[in-house]
Amino acid sequence: MFGKESRRIPLYTFFAFFLVSVTVFSFITFERAVNRNVSESSTNFLKEIASLYAGTFQVKLNDQLFMLESQARYFDDVDMDDYNAVKQTIMSTKGVGEFKRIAVANTSGMTINYDGKSSGNILMKDYFKKAMKGKAQISSNISTDEDGEQVLTLAVPIIKNEKVAGVITGTFAYSILDNIFSVDTFGGEGYSFIIDKEGQILIGSKSPNRLCFVENWFDFFHKNKAISTHDLSVIYSEMQSNRTGIINYSVNEAHRIVVYTPVGLNDWYVLSVVTADYILSQQTKITKITITLIVVMLLVFTIITIFLTRLIQQKAKIEKDNSRYAITSENTQTLIFEFDYEKQVVEFTGNSQVVFGENIKQVSLKDFDIISSKIHESERNLLADIRAFREQGGTNYTTELRFANANGGYSWFKLSGTVIFDRDGKTPIKFIGNLVNVNSQVLHEQELKVQAETDLLSGLLNKIYMEKNISKFISENKQSAFGAFFIIDLDNFKQVNDKLGHTYGDQAICDTANKLTLVFSEKDFIGRIGGDEFCVFLCLKSTNKNPLGVVENKASVLKEILAEDYTNGETSVHVTPSIGISLFPKHSSSYKELFTKADSALYHVKNNGKNNFIIYDDSMKGAGESVYE
Repeated sequence: MFGKESRRIPLYTFFAFFLVSVTVFSFITFERAVNRNVSESSTNFLKEIASLYAGTFQVKLNDQLFMLESQARYFDDVDMDDYNAVKQTIMSTKGVGEFKRIAVANTSGMTINYDGKSSGNILMKDYFKKAMKGKAQISSNISTDEDGEQVLTLAVPIIKNEKVAGVITGTFAYSILDNIFSVDTFGGEGYSFIIDKEGQILIGSKSPNRLCFVENWFDFFHKNKAISTHDLSVIYSEMQSNRTGIINYSVNEAHRIVVYTPVGLNDWYVLSVVTADYILSQQTKITKITITLIVVMLLVFTIITIFLTRLIQQKAKIEKDNSRYAITSENTQTLIFEFDYEKQVVEFTGNSQVVFGENIKQVSLKDFDIISSKIHESERNLLADIRAFREQGGTNYTTELRFANANGGYSWFKLSGTVIFDRDGKTPIKFIGNLVNVNSQVLHEQELKVQAETDLLSGLLNKIYMEKNISKFISENKQSAFGAFFIIDLDNFKQVNDKLGHTYGDQAICDTANKLTLVFSEKDFIGRIGGDEFCVFLCLKSTNKNPLGVVENKASVLKEILAEDYTNGETSVHVTPSIGISLFPKHSSSYKELFTKADSALYHVKNNGKNNFIIYDDSMKGAGESVYE
């Protein structure tokens, strides 16, 4: 027998060297293919970075415009020519958003800011002229304010009786905008900045090693003859048409790649740059890794060849031992099971201690309660589920369930099994599968789900998931349920932040969230939709004899328990709730309409003394300005 095995060795040796040759050739081919694609992948990533910066910048400014629009509503009942009234109202905007300064101007362009001072006349400013036409605007360039600081100005019209009565403006410090583009990419070899369509560089780090250190992008290329005049005209034309493009240029033996993409605001463009040296360094790394892998593989195959005879003789034994070791290892978190349909017995192979807390090798179906008692009570219908699965013709079954652990809690396991049939393919004889510990994975997924659905400060549902949950409830219960949509706004909340500080403001938000969870049940939806505004959807069965009474009782309780005094020992602020309510399905079966009508009711409360609640009726139609969008 030994002689036969010896004669096989040359064949295996030849096969090993053949495999080495094929592997080396494959690695070299792969390395070349990867290097060819590194430049393309880097360019695509550069495009994604430019698009990401453009989107981030646009969202940043749109969020601030939204804040200005919400502040503009406070001037609905203010005479724009009454200096004292305007001054008193504008002073309440201090601390809103990330604005350095907020001011309001009448139709003549005269301004007054939240410090009670004039910021000059802006009648001739482009953003003022355009805002006076009824549309929110962002200044087309960076300007210098009265403090000598570079700022970007946002302007929103104040509309009364469908006419523009003035403009509210907010200045955005250049340093805040610049922070968006302060992060280096491609290991410090990449960066981004913003220009206008004429090539003037507006925002970006002023590093001497960067292209954004110059004043005008087109002048830079023209002066250094980095690209041809024709290519420069093509780029200029594409920017005038809001198109995305890519440029390769060289200056002083330094080669760079630039991607330009429109921001979507004021004909501005985001430019993202990366040096060709970065791409070359990545290709070099890939080449070094490939060479290392080839050397390692040659060494491995040499060792395999030397010990080939012994490996052939012991192959079967090693495979058997390894398989047995993998199954019976004390540290394994996998348990194999086999159910015999004829004997009605389940056999376990592996470390059952880690799943059941005790060593169980076999259990009959009639004694399956031994296993069921260790499963979480909400999942103890496992056998019934498997029977139903088989009756429906299923063959591959998968589920996740919890088993009690030694810490007094439960751990998640994934159960996977396959039905084995006899030769005729009709009669099941075995159900074989395994139980795998997936506790860490499931808990991580649950944590991510909670983070995505909840407001970080209050712990309540955020605005997006409030809408999703309520819309789902409405679509599933149009004929069998009653609902009440509450919008709760905290009166004087801004004074808490201004007079006591944001720590007290955060406490007020958390106190309100806790009280809402006490008043409403787990089947109701409770969320924070922004700032000091909360939303609750009360779910009742259509069989409830007095649903309106329940709604009014809840609102009365809210009015009482949400009234709170906050003090730092020297200054106190009294916070009260204003509550607007709409009813489902009476007022609508649409989330958006229920939101809008509850918001109109809230607006009515706000304008009639606050600290109260009211249920929407048609007389309030259009009374408020819903922030739903």
